[in-house]
Amino acid sequence: MRALLMGCSLLSFACWGQMAPLEAMNMAGLQRTLGQIVAKNYLMIGSDVRADAALKQRDESIALFEDHHAKLKAQPSNPEIQAALGEVERLWTDFRALATATPDKAQAPAMLAKAEELVKQTQHVTDLFEKHNGDAASHSINRSGWNRVLTQRTAMFYMARAWGVEVPNLEATFNESVAEFDAVMKELHAEGAPNAEIAEALRKTEVKWQFASKAFASTDFTPTIIAVNADSMFRQLNEMTRLYAGLRDDKL
Repeated sequence: MRALLMGCSLLSFACWGQMAPLEAMNMAGLQRTLGQIVAKNYLMIGSDVRADAALKQRDESIALFEDHHAKLKAQPSNPEIQAALGEVERLWTDFRALATATPDKAQAPAMLAKAEELVKQTQHVTDLFEKHNGDAASHSINRSGWNRVLTQRTAMFYMARAWGVEVPNLEATFNESVAEFDAVMKELHAEGAPNAEIAEALRKTEVKWQFASKAFASTDFTPTIIAVNADSMFRQLNEMTRLYAGLRDDKL
């Protein structure tokens, strides 16, 4: 689990001072994923799916989210972004309290609802950073980074289904997330990879996604397999998004 977040942490440790605009964009986008990871871990711990690993990943993700939030607040931006970050902080307080409590199936719907509020607000912050930067690279980071989110979002909904959590429209929401991942991958392929490294990252992600899609279609739940594959796809997409963040604008 430590390896899963190592790439994220490397960005964090490099950003004690003012970040470059694309670094801040990548960090803002990653916050969306971290909230979904924490919610997924809550469900895994509660349903006893790789519980020890999930507990460790949860704690590391919480620490990283809070570290990144402090850095984003310190980043020169504008009043609109600062206000949006303030709302993230408010939502995070309630979300964190639920996420660190002993997992309870009866509380899982509330956990998922809080995760939904948080991902929407962190998406809003990410969109504001893209608007603030105003470049093509920021848009690519936003979109490729959203599939980074969906690796964990699909896994989160899958864990809820496997545990038997009763949430209205859970099946439909899960299927929408799967379809959205497909759509973003097609979008990124259509735009064309700006270099060979990103092209290879897209290819490897596609292979892992095809494996996940077959598991999703099975009538038998395999939460351990889904969790491992989701984390593998996250690592791949995290690296791809970091590659976009390292590009000069004139390469896009």
